[in-house]
Amino acid sequence: MRLGVDKFRQVALELMDKGENCATCGDLKPLFDELRNADQSTPAGIEEQRARVAKLKAALAKCTNSAWAKQMLSVADYLVKKSVWILGGDGWAYDIGYGGLDHVLASGRKVNVLVLDTEVYSNTGGQASK
Repeated sequence: MRLGVDKFRQVALELMDKGENCATCGDLKPLFDELRNADQSTPAGIEEQRARVAKLKAALAKCTNSAWAKQMLSVADYLVKKSVWILGGDGWAYDIGYGGLDHVLASGRKVNVLVLDTEVYSNTGGQASK
C-alpha cells in the first residue's frame, strides 16, 4: 500500500511538471509551486495542503476537454500526506508471515503497524498460541 501511495504521488508531481507547459493550465504554476513545497509535518500543514488540493481540483474540473486535467484530477489527492496502517494478529506478524513484516519495516518506508495479541491463530481453525 505504501508503495502505491508513493507512486501515485510521484505521478501527480510529474503531471504537474507537464501541466506547467499547458496553454490552458499554465496559470496554475504558482499553485503547483505551493503544492510541491508545502510543509506537511503538522496537522495544520496537512489541512492547508488539503485546501490547496481542493483549489487545484476546482480549477481542473473546468478543463473538461483536457486529458492531462483528467489524469491530474485522478491523482491530485495523493499530493496530501497519507498515513498508511498495517493491522494484523500476532500469528501473522511474528510467525505465520515468515518474516514479511520484517521486510516491510526494513524497507525504510513510513508505515504504522498495529499488532494485536489474538492468543489464537485464527487462520488454522483456532490453534492456541504458546
